[in-house]
Amino acid sequence: MLKACSAASTAILAVTSIAAAQDTADFTASALILEAITVTKSTDLDFASIAPDASTAATVEVTPAGARNCGAILTCSGTVSAASFSVTGADGATFAVTLPAAANITSGADTMLVDTFTSSLTGNTGTLTGGAATFSLGATLNVGAAQPAGSYTGTFTVTVDYN
Repeated sequence: MLKACSAASTAILAVTSIAAAQDTADFTASALILEAITVTKSTDLDFASIAPDASTAATVEVTPAGARNCGAILTCSGTVSAASFSVTGADGATFAVTLPAAANITSGADTMLVDTFTSSLTGNTGTLTGGAATFSLGATLNVGAAQPAGSYTGTFTVTVDYN
């Protein structure tokens, strides 16, 4: 009988020890859904009028601030503009801008390369203050030697995403 009581006591102690080794805790899961981020073009990129050199290729740069740097052998005139954009979304959120890839603008069968896009935003990132922000883009136009006359155009895409 004493052995049976001792075995029962050991079993109770073992169960008690196991029960004391467990515990539970509750936690909460949460998520904040941000309003959609949008980007809207305000102004197109315009290199204005350019007279090419007959024998040498050169470049024209429009900065994000809207200033033009015309290659020394080119003649540039007219009013230039950087591309400008408005961004809306969640107040205080940061966003990143993905710049366009280099691509051609065309006039009929003739082309010129637009590349080296630059942004007015440091590191191509911005903050939505009051749920809004603006930024501008500049780029470099590669003008060929004796580039054929024409009105050259092309479409580029800029992308914004929350960080």
